[in-house]
Amino acid sequence: MLRDKDVPAPPHRTALWSFTAPKKLNYYGMSRDGRCLFVTTDQPGGLLAVDTATGRSRWDKQVGVEYWNPSGVTVADGTVYLVSSTGTAMAFRAEDGRRLWATEPLGNGAPGAPVVLGSTICIRLHRNTDDEAPFAPGVLCGLDAGTGRVRWTAESSSVFESLPRQQLLLARAGKLDDVRADHRPLSALDPRTGTVRWQIPEPGGQGYVAVAPGGSALYLLDEQYRLCAHDTETGRRQWRVPAMDGMITVAEDGSAVYVCTSRGDLAAYDPHSGDRRWRRTVAEGYCEPLVTQHAGRVFVTSALEFGSDSILGLGGYRGYVLAVSADTGEQLWRVDRMTRCSSRPNVAGDDVIVTHAGNMWSYDARTGKPRWQLPDTSITMADPYIASGVLYALSAEGIQAIRL
Repeated sequence: MLRDKDVPAPPHRTALWSFTAPKKLNYYGMSRDGRCLFVTTDQPGGLLAVDTATGRSRWDKQVGVEYWNPSGVTVADGTVYLVSSTGTAMAFRAEDGRRLWATEPLGNGAPGAPVVLGSTICIRLHRNTDDEAPFAPGVLCGLDAGTGRVRWTAESSSVFESLPRQQLLLARAGKLDDVRADHRPLSALDPRTGTVRWQIPEPGGQGYVAVAPGGSALYLLDEQYRLCAHDTETGRRQWRVPAMDGMITVAEDGSAVYVCTSRGDLAAYDPHSGDRRWRRTVAEGYCEPLVTQHAGRVFVTSALEFGSDSILGLGGYRGYVLAVSADTGEQLWRVDRMTRCSSRPNVAGDDVIVTHAGNMWSYDARTGKPRWQLPDTSITMADPYIASGVLYALSAEGIQAIRL
């Protein structure tokens, strides 16, 4: 009853190389030259480097930090940065894994991947509001990238984005009155001092913000679910139009802004004027849509929740992958799956790559026909990493590389 219908399983794809991890893997990042992957590990906590040409380990260092639960990995200027759940920030030399510095614990919470802006590394520990640690404050701070010295600290923020073009950090700033909801003004902070360069008066909700390619514009939803565009040099609003509550995505070439709701409504807007180009419903019922535009098409993946049966205990998620025209919103093809889609559609050439539970599938970008699958890949780390025509698929057990 729960098997896919009319979705033939494609052939397995052969990997260029496979790396079997000596311990559980978490998150990874890549060097700027694409020659090395840096991966955090568990049991015990550590960091290892994998050569992307051969799939062999270059070095493996134990970190020895209690309550590890590390952040994503950030690589900049020959240095690897990461943060533990206790707020211990660390820097390692990419060449040989030598630890350059480590801070004392700065707080607790869910760590995000560090952001490097000039000579400052910005870190955030997101507030924890679950039953085990209710209303834990988290922390937002800037450190000297060379020494790890703390330059400034502030209350944590629900927004944590970089504006590389302006060398500013985008975050919510000011006193946090309600730890369960962050409605403070959205601010551009000087990474060296933490001071506010400009603020957006209307705070809006806690939802997502999106930055245009090149960093010239910032898009957000205000409290009345109006889509707003702001200049990133001054924070001045450029336009504001009625929209809907949802996730904002900017096309990779900056040609469109998309808002997609959890109800399955998708709308496209002109990035310069805010004019709505089209709107359509791509799904029915609660879903978690993720959007990517490529070569005149918009690809959407989502998990659809279906109800549970109190007697039989049935219920869970299914998923879909679809393509619509970027010009009109007309549906071009759709594939329904009985396994949830747990990653954003990653497009490379004719491949639309989607993670389904522990497998990656490729769909033909023109027709939606399944092309190939790579089993035993991403489980907890859903998004693949694509660089120089090679896809690197990470699971808890190892890494596989395939040529696209």
